[in-house]
Amino acid sequence: MRFISTAFLLFVSIILYAQSNLTGRYRDYFGSRILLNSDNTFKYTWHFDMQSSWTTGTWTVMNDTVVFHMIPVYDTLQHTNQNNFVVDTLILSPDERVERISSVDTRILLSYGQNSYSHPGKLFFRKGRLYKISNGRLVKKKQKGFWTGKKWIPWYFKSND
Repeated sequence: MRFISTAFLLFVSIILYAQSNLTGRYRDYFGSRILLNSDNTFKYTWHFDMQSSWTTGTWTVMNDTVVFHMIPVYDTLQHTNQNNFVVDTLILSPDERVERISSVDTRILLSYGQNSYSHPGKLFFRKGRLYKISNGRLVKKKQKGFWTGKKWIPWYFKSND
């Protein structure tokens, strides 16, 4: 029995140590940022020019792969249908506040909002970096930036901002 409890404590401490290495702020050179909180929640943001997107949810670790699970934030849209009944409809919120709105306003026409640019479904963690996975392979080859021929590293790295 003592062996089992010692093995369990060792296993839990290894998992917690690995998780503490993962938590923090990451960014890439293509406008994406990920905040991994110690309570296994995350916030993903993407900005480019006049467009932006955000996603929140939870993350888990399977071996060396961080898996993201989006938790959508909804607003309740109250409107009258063709039979003059007041109807509630859930719509993705453009901000992180849950609200009850009476009509869809012009915010929805803007180029920002929740998950308008998809968050990564999973990333591979190695040596303090988060790598994108494409067709079962890690993306390590430098990629050309927009408007320039300069090549940039494609992975996420820890940042202080």
